[in-house]
Amino acid sequence: MKMLFDNRMLFIIFLLLFAMVSSRDNMLPNHLKLNSALTCRLVAGLTRDQRSVCHELPDAAAIAFEGMQMAVKECQHQFRWHRWNCSSLVPKSANPHASAIMKRGFRESGFLYALTAAGVAHAVARACAQGRLLSCGCDPLGYRASHDPRGRARPNKWEWSGCSHNLAYGIEFSRKFLDVREKVDDLQSRINVHNNNAGRSILSSHMEVRCKCHGLSGSCQLRTCWRTTPDFRVVASTIKRQYRKALIVAQEELNSGMAVLKGRPRGRRRSRARPAPKSSLLFFEKSPSFCEVDPKTDSSGTSGRVCRVGRTSRSGSCDLLCCGRGHALIRKSSVKPCNCTFHWCCRVDCQRCKDDKWIAICK
Repeated sequence: MKMLFDNRMLFIIFLLLFAMVSSRDNMLPNHLKLNSALTCRLVAGLTRDQRSVCHELPDAAAIAFEGMQMAVKECQHQFRWHRWNCSSLVPKSANPHASAIMKRGFRESGFLYALTAAGVAHAVARACAQGRLLSCGCDPLGYRASHDPRGRARPNKWEWSGCSHNLAYGIEFSRKFLDVREKVDDLQSRINVHNNNAGRSILSSHMEVRCKCHGLSGSCQLRTCWRTTPDFRVVASTIKRQYRKALIVAQEELNSGMAVLKGRPRGRRRSRARPAPKSSLLFFEKSPSFCEVDPKTDSSGTSGRVCRVGRTSRSGSCDLLCCGRGHALIRKSSVKPCNCTFHWCCRVDCQRCKDDKWIAICK
């Protein structure tokens, strides 16, 4: 009888200890309740320091992976008519840094570093305000209630600070989780960190102020305002513009390892290298054509890609996208609802019409 009692007591103590250990995970949203050690172990391409951060803050790391996947999807949108279109990044890992192209110094690599750093900061900043993280909440500085978005004083208005997206924490975690990958004395690592900072700087420059009016008949005598991160497509489009005018790191710096990163527009060899602005993207290696399949550069090639028939200078044109191999026209048939009629009440009847389209495919 005593042995049975002891076994019961041990079982109860075990349950209490298990509850104490797992209490932190139980406070997380459902999609983050996966064992933190397993989560950090499953994601490929993380450094030892990154895994340490992941174990320390598993909920924020999970949001960071969401931000990186958001960046990959946006990369696919921004480069959908380019020879390299980010298509090889999705099936590999939740971590695009595990891909081959992010180990190179291409212009495309710089774009990805900036985009993923911005994506992590963006996702974490929003998650803080949404109450999805234990380590942060709304931006503690909030919104300056007595001024408009341009900094001008607002007379005769009562304003309260709403729950602003915590950009400061998002940027801090993005640095802590991504910049730790890079070596301090390595020039390529310094370029990667610069591009990370460029993405975060662009995100910060696009922060928005939103307000909600309160009062009788929409009088707006009382307003609640908060700072919010922008739609991520706006951020990605700005980074894409920086990609087009990215600076190649000066050759003399490659040899000497100067303290200040300098670069010049590609194709202007006689122009003097200048210190790179914060939002500029840097690269140091000429990009390949991406015409053929090459795992070393994450190139999926362009064979079988849909292209645009028309002007050679047009983005995604068959002349550029097919790399001189030519294209084939294929008829694509589909059945769609058409000639729909509304009947009172409440029915819609539609006919089914065949829709034929000719699409161009790279050979």
